Amino acid sequence: MATKNVSTEADQGSRPAPNFRRRLLGAVPCDAGLWGLLALLAYAIARSLIYARVRPLWFDELLTQTVCRQANLLSIWKALSQGVDGQPPFFYIVERTTAWLIPDEYIGYRLLSILGFACTLILLYVFVKTRSGATPAFICASLLLTTQLFTYYAVEARPYSMLTACIALALVCYQRAPVGLWVGGMFVSLLVANMLHYYAVFFVLPFFLAESTVLYKTKQVRFGVWLALLVAPAPLIISLPLLLRLKQLWGAHFWNQSYLGPGYGTFFGSAAEWGTALAGTTVVALLASFISATREPEDARGSSAASVAERVLILSLILLPIAAYTAVKITHAPFVNRYFLPAILGITAAVGYILARVKPRSIMLAAIFVLFLIGIQELLFWKSMHSGEAPFRRFADLAEVVHRESLPIVVSDFNTYVEVCHYAPPELRQRILTLVDPGNVVVYTGTDTGEKIAVILRSYAPVTVLDFAPFAASHPVFLLYSNRTGGDWWPRRLLHDGHHLQLLAGRGGDAMYLVELKTPTAN
Repeated sequence: MATKNVSTEADQGSRPAPNFRRRLLGAVPCDAGLWGLLALLAYAIARSLIYARVRPLWFDELLTQTVCRQANLLSIWKALSQGVDGQPPFFYIVERTTAWLIPDEYIGYRLLSILGFACTLILLYVFVKTRSGATPAFICASLLLTTQLFTYYAVEARPYSMLTACIALALVCYQRAPVGLWVGGMFVSLLVANMLHYYAVFFVLPFFLAESTVLYKTKQVRFGVWLALLVAPAPLIISLPLLLRLKQLWGAHFWNQSYLGPGYGTFFGSAAEWGTALAGTTVVALLASFISATREPEDARGSSAASVAERVLILSLILLPIAAYTAVKITHAPFVNRYFLPAILGITAAVGYILARVKPRSIMLAAIFVLFLIGIQELLFWKSMHSGEAPFRRFADLAEVVHRESLPIVVSDFNTYVEVCHYAPPELRQRILTLVDPGNVVVYTGTDTGEKIAVILRSYAPVTVLDFAPFAASHPVFLLYSNRTGGDWWPRRLLHDGHHLQLLAGRGGDAMYLVELKTPTAN
């Protein structure tokens, strides 16, 4: 009879907890896994704050700043409708608020992403612990630190970290459905996700599939859950005019149209084959676990249905980038891997299911291995954090070597120009500009996204963006800064047209040229 009272930690996590704290954590709060989580959390926040303070704002973040600095909400909507940037208005409202509260632009614009990663770390731990236990949950949370979500996007003034946190909260809340409080939490988290990024609508699909599994297994309709899933994408309908406008502006030659497909390697900062192998391994393991899950007896609380539904949810998250890639290619919409960073939650959570079914010794070896990877990664990070030079510093060094103060400096790549212009002192900023020639840029780069943004941005930011023809007529001699980036096309264009380029200074991939335009031949 005593054996009837013995249950696994995973079984306990699927039962209703006696109070709110145990509902959230699923176990006694003073275990080793939780202490490990707190250590990870403290390190992640401290590291991100330090990194945020020394890492220069890059092009996308400066677009965020430009939109946030518009006079009012109507001006923000107008800037977005013109194509200055491509996120929903709500994202800029929350960024504008934190930037107003914290004047330091490095922290003010990045704080929400830092907090978003911290929340994701906690929520993934809670989600995995409910089914798999504390140690697998700690390992899964640790794995997040090896992903680009932490190493890059946790310190970026863009919505990806906040989006992932919203999806992580939705996972935890769905795991505790159909209790009204948790269904409401799932609804709010998915609603906010759709207010932060247009492609968040794709992440509602895994929840639909999971809930369909519950319906199939139990033959019961959980009306609250279905209503939440149906209403959550409503912000996309409100922002649809902006989205269609962006597609019209950028669709024909979007900068990432040539990308071949979803790459799981980018999620982990590794080669594509390694990321794909990890995702594939978790998919196979989940599919294998379906066999045992479907054989579990269904109790009065529907624990078997919940277990299978969670596996469907995680499996769908892992495969979502592939499905989304297919959808956007059919509709000729842009596809960028970072839009689907929340798929990392599926991969890491699936590792929890794998670890819950191996021997304790293997779990400890996995923990040591993951912590070793993090240790090596972070050691290299701290050694190299100050070794790289900001784009402006490299540009300023060459400008100083050249000593041609009377000549304007054309920055060939528009993205680089925005970054350089932001950090340049006033006396140097007056000489810096970039050129546009919409009729020819696609020939040399295959895209005109940057060119279109450049033309639009000069109405919303203090930038000098000039059309090539009138500039050439008044400046037959000028300096040209080239750094061999994707948008660095003016050296090729000028050489093709027969103009003279003389290398004055170079360093690595950066170069400063003296350009002398050929005299037009009279007819």
